[in-house]
Amino acid sequence: MGSLFESSSWVVSSLLVVVPFTVLCLVILWIARKKLSRTELKKHHDVAGFTFSIIGVLYSVILGFTVINVQNRYNTIQESIHTEAILLADLYQNASYFSVNERNEIRASLRKYINYVVKEEWWHAGDKTIDVGARVYIRAIWDSYFKVNLKNEKMTLWYTESISKLDSFLNSRLTRQFNSIVHLGGMMWSLLILGAIITIGFMFFFGLENPRSHMLMTALLAGYISFMLYLVYSLDNVFKGPQRIKPTALEQVYVLFDQWDQEN
Repeated sequence: MGSLFESSSWVVSSLLVVVPFTVLCLVILWIARKKLSRTELKKHHDVAGFTFSIIGVLYSVILGFTVINVQNRYNTIQESIHTEAILLADLYQNASYFSVNERNEIRASLRKYINYVVKEEWWHAGDKTIDVGARVYIRAIWDSYFKVNLKNEKMTLWYTESISKLDSFLNSRLTRQFNSIVHLGGMMWSLLILGAIITIGFMFFFGLENPRSHMLMTALLAGYISFMLYLVYSLDNVFKGPQRIKPTALEQVYVLFDQWDQEN
């Protein structure tokens, strides 16, 4: 049911972008057909068609590479979140090989960190600034490991492995944060929007005899480009909007913590 709601959410939000933009383009086309002589436009079809093909190829290449770029960043953030969750689970499980008090303190600090990230930090992600509120909870995790008293070689082995995973956990966290504040710049968005206007605008300089065919082709082009721009915006803002990444992996790890505690 949740996935169905999320699916309908992005469909509705995309339609709120695509439909008005497409209707606007059709209105402009209707006005252009009223104002411009189709006979005169036909005289320039060869030049307009050649220029349109060049602009279309250039814009499709730029738009395609932009989609790939934001999709790769989206995937990187998701991977870093999963890695962060896996490492936290490993740390929680490895803590069982320390003394009872040390284990409880480590696990309590890990729980507090996840609780803060899920309930507070996550909803401020993507604000172009790195949240520093979690430093208190991260420091508590480090302090809990600093207090561990190594009594034998086996415990030392688990401790060394845990510190290595703790370092990797911080790397994954920073990877998530650094990528969350990176966005396409104003210059890139200007290029994408201007390119869309120019590409669709060329449809107004063709004098097709059949107005329905002309309207249909313009609507398809405008709808497709506007949806692609919506996709770029959604992937560029991974913690905002209907396509935002949710802290599902961290929430599931928290559930695992409860299960492991019951088993112990």
